[in-house]
Amino acid sequence: MEITSASQWAFEQFGSVDLQDQRRNDRAVTLATVAALYASDSLPKMCKQWSATKAAYRFFDQKHVTLAALTQPHRQLTLQAASACAVALHVSDTTTLSFSFGQARGLGPTSAAGSGHGVLLHSTLALDVSGGIDACPRVLGLSAQQWWARESPQAPKPESFKWSLGIEKITVPKAFGRQIHVGDCESDCWETIEACQQQGLSYVIRSGQDRRLAAGNDGSKGEDSSNSLSLFERMRQQPALGQKRLPLRSRGEMEAREVQLHLSAMRMTLRPPKNWSSKAHRQDRKKPAPIDCWAVRVWESDPPAGAKAIEWILLTDMACNDPSSASLIAFWYSCRWLIEEYHKCLKTGCKVEERQLETADRLEALTGILGVVAVRLLQLKQQARCDPQQSAKKVVPVIYVQVLAAQRNKSRKMSVREFWHQVAQLGGFLGRKSDGDPGWLTTWRGWQELELLVAGAKLQANIRKRR
Repeated sequence: MEITSASQWAFEQFGSVDLQDQRRNDRAVTLATVAALYASDSLPKMCKQWSATKAAYRFFDQKHVTLAALTQPHRQLTLQAASACAVALHVSDTTTLSFSFGQARGLGPTSAAGSGHGVLLHSTLALDVSGGIDACPRVLGLSAQQWWARESPQAPKPESFKWSLGIEKITVPKAFGRQIHVGDCESDCWETIEACQQQGLSYVIRSGQDRRLAAGNDGSKGEDSSNSLSLFERMRQQPALGQKRLPLRSRGEMEAREVQLHLSAMRMTLRPPKNWSSKAHRQDRKKPAPIDCWAVRVWESDPPAGAKAIEWILLTDMACNDPSSASLIAFWYSCRWLIEEYHKCLKTGCKVEERQLETADRLEALTGILGVVAVRLLQLKQQARCDPQQSAKKVVPVIYVQVLAAQRNKSRKMSVREFWHQVAQLGGFLGRKSDGDPGWLTTWRGWQELELLVAGAKLQANIRKRR
């Protein structure tokens, strides 16, 4: 997971884009370069000159410049990288983009009640977890992304179809290993599992519905028995297979902590929803067959005072008949938080919601570039965790190590962890013993400072050559 200069990165991610005009293709690379350097700045500040700013506005106003077209090269690189992994997760989630510039045309309500002003963005982030439970997940990139405004022609109807539409985009060529869809409770719909089966993906889905079980594994003697149990009831009767310790990140007022979790698992058959034929969008389809799968329950028996006990009931197509396999399923689901971090990078690091373009189409096109930049931000943070003891010169350009060492008065023989800690200190990270590892925001701010220092060093080298 090598980190390159902004210009090289932009060429790699957007150099093969097809916007039906070579000038537009070149402009995409140029804008991606400045966005990588100044992700949180406005377009005029990114572009520096009025002529370049006007060219950017014209660029985003072209009908061929869309999120789908701009992200296509990046998605292909991501899917190719995923195909080479022994195990790759495709973690999906939806976020709301609420635009403060309320005059933009083509946006829709951000709530089901009709309030708000913005769009929905459904992203799928590919992660390499081939290293197993004890290794840090590697962020590969976006394997799918959907943008739509409610009440627009592009909006999935109903919105639960966003899961199957996203899964259909995960076309991994000649996969070497296992490709796995990971989703939270919202993705627990019949269409999601069906789409995974059709696409050849495995799945780990947190159950949000207390589903009906087929006779024989619901605790009853027959399908119509009055004492039949539901999914949740059946799983809560299962004895623990083993235990697992898992670090839990902070959320809201809840502090980060390490939790002791119990694990149980059971093979079962899920019955399809009772009201399948009554739903308008399914009237042309036959009622689907039951689904054979495994359920894994992960729960905390003794939470700290004031903390809500953790309980996950996870559905998967992979066998889980021992503690190690159940632990692996729990670990894969715990990697889901990285998609939330990605959306934070997009909103806070790239300030996508503060953009002031006049139409939803232009905002969508700009998000096509900023969405890939947000992947880069997240990779900056993850790299320090993935290869902490490796030489920094093997994963970042040598000049970056040299300039950082000179600025911080450090040895050039820095490890990856030392390098990123020094970068984060440029961005405001204090680096005290009690501070732990830096977050992506201070790392990103420090990287921006280092990019400027490197640009200055290259400029100075050019001045000396001309003397």
